[in-house]
Amino acid sequence: MLGEDKKKEKEEIETLLHGINEYDMTLIDTAEMYGYGKAEALIGKLLKKVDRKKIYIIDKILPENAINGRYLESCKASLKRLGVDCIDLYLLHWNEYGLDLGEMIQNMENLKMLGLIKNWGVSNFDTHEMEELFSYPDGDKCFLNQCLYNLERRQCEYDLLDWCKRHDVLFMAYSPLLNNKDDKNKLLNSEAFNFALKLSSRSLESLLLSFVIRKEDVITAFKTSNVTHLKSNLENVFAPIPKETLTILDKEFPSPKEKEYITYI
Repeated sequence: MLGEDKKKEKEEIETLLHGINEYDMTLIDTAEMYGYGKAEALIGKLLKKVDRKKIYIIDKILPENAINGRYLESCKASLKRLGVDCIDLYLLHWNEYGLDLGEMIQNMENLKMLGLIKNWGVSNFDTHEMEELFSYPDGDKCFLNQCLYNLERRQCEYDLLDWCKRHDVLFMAYSPLLNNKDDKNKLLNSEAFNFALKLSSRSLESLLLSFVIRKEDVITAFKTSNVTHLKSNLENVFAPIPKETLTILDKEFPSPKEKEYITYI
């Protein structure tokens, strides 16, 4: 939702700058879908204030544009809104019926050859979709898979995380802070979680982030639009979660014991 409200633009840019300058946060995740290009335009304004070489940009193409072969057009439009010559990592936003993965790979490789992107990957791909992707020529050049993963949505722990690790595909979690209101209410109404939170000696958001990145093979990105929230989110975030806290979390929000297909939002 960044970039959608002009009145918040100054604060949003200041927050991003604070993350870059004070916390060395250099990865920015966006998509042509976010705000119908307004998020990319906001990032474009930010990039004029920082050293572009220090920022790693992840962007995404909509499946409908991929199905209709608009890879080059979509990529160029995103580049224009961002005000850059190259996107560091370009993802297919999600898999959709009718999308030819073989053609997707060829188009992504073509964008690399043209120098418009450095690497490509996918988002919201479950294990069987990754296996299909790798069955095509150059499918193994997929750099990253970005999926929904947080304390209440742990489906990827069953087999997807291990699959990505074994095939050298980086895994990135989105919505680590439970952007779904129902999920968040379930969390806040849990007596066990609130006790675990107290034991952890950190903010709610910091604990949620710590939980996702407790695995060395997982990276994440989270959305925040003001400096106060940013500071709270990162409080003790890299400190190990106390064993007692993890035990409670695993009991209250267990990892799946059988296959549950990943969901996405």
